[in-house]
Amino acid sequence: MNGELEVIHEAELVEDSAPNLPVATDINATLTPEAAEDLANSGRENTRQTYEDRWKAFARWCASGGRVPGPPTSDQNLTSYISHLRRRDVQPGVLRLSIAAIRHMNARAGYEQHPDQAAALKIYQDHRHAWQKAGRGQNSSAPVDLQRLRLMLDVCPTDTAAGKRDRVLLLLGYYMRARASELSQLRIGDLEFVSADLLVATKRVSKNDKSDEGREYEIDDPSCLSAARDWLAELVEAGQAGRHLPLLRTVDQWGNLGPISPKGWGLTRQAVNVLVKQIAAKAELDVASDVTAHGLRAGVPTDLGANGYTAGEIKEITGDWSSTEMVEKYRKVGLRRAGKRTDDGTRARALSMLRVQATDEENRD
Repeated sequence: MNGELEVIHEAELVEDSAPNLPVATDINATLTPEAAEDLANSGRENTRQTYEDRWKAFARWCASGGRVPGPPTSDQNLTSYISHLRRRDVQPGVLRLSIAAIRHMNARAGYEQHPDQAAALKIYQDHRHAWQKAGRGQNSSAPVDLQRLRLMLDVCPTDTAAGKRDRVLLLLGYYMRARASELSQLRIGDLEFVSADLLVATKRVSKNDKSDEGREYEIDDPSCLSAARDWLAELVEAGQAGRHLPLLRTVDQWGNLGPISPKGWGLTRQAVNVLVKQIAAKAELDVASDVTAHGLRAGVPTDLGANGYTAGEIKEITGDWSSTEMVEKYRKVGLRRAGKRTDDGTRARALSMLRVQATDEENRD
């Protein structure tokens, strides 16, 4: 007890005697306002938005408990938040993304490699293993192959502005293997009719892209070309056909185009995703509850897989995947939807010979 009193007494003496002097700052260790702004706006826009969304969720959680999110963020706040997400049974991927986002926002503020993530990663890894053990895994979108795409197109009117927009959204999403963020970034000038029967569409790739020029897709499906022409005509009639303007726009119940956001957005990636889910539900797809906009990207490799192409061939044909891992997943889905085995060769022939009921040929023998 005496020790505690002595420590308090000494601390009080130091506090009373210390003058309130300004702390000298080394200008060489500070960023200019311009550099700080450029750093805050660095990286791809959709990635920044994702990180900012996760940071806001973290900040709200901190505020609800009287904590300070930072930056700098304390190690304890990061670990406690990840524990909070785990106990809410949030998908493991969200935990991992939250850790990355919080550290990214700290780095943007000048706190590199902060906060320490070791404890938070342990919680994430335990949660991921628990999900895998329970057979839950990570949720992924069901592929929108041609069969499902046709059903979705059938519920999109051809005589309304919203229906015309939805048709071009679905068809370009399928043929361009586009993510929701990539669809939302399309500009009118990204579509070029090089002939009456060929459309060249340019996608501003958001991931794994080493070029700022994007990637071109040659589309010759008459249905897609017709949908693109109908929607572009709608934009011309509304006086919104400038090449720099966003291709996909909000449409109100009277068919009027919504305004462009201050950031230059028509439809955001979130809005694209909501639209695809709504159309899937309206079409009463067999997998409507599992469809997201990412399912459009998975459509082509799924259909090619059903037609017997290997994962390596699909990767080469599409040019949209850096490895065959995800392509192989889509290939198998396509084959199974076609009622075919995903293995081949001697293994497939041998296992397919095994039948509980003998075939007519075996009975004759």
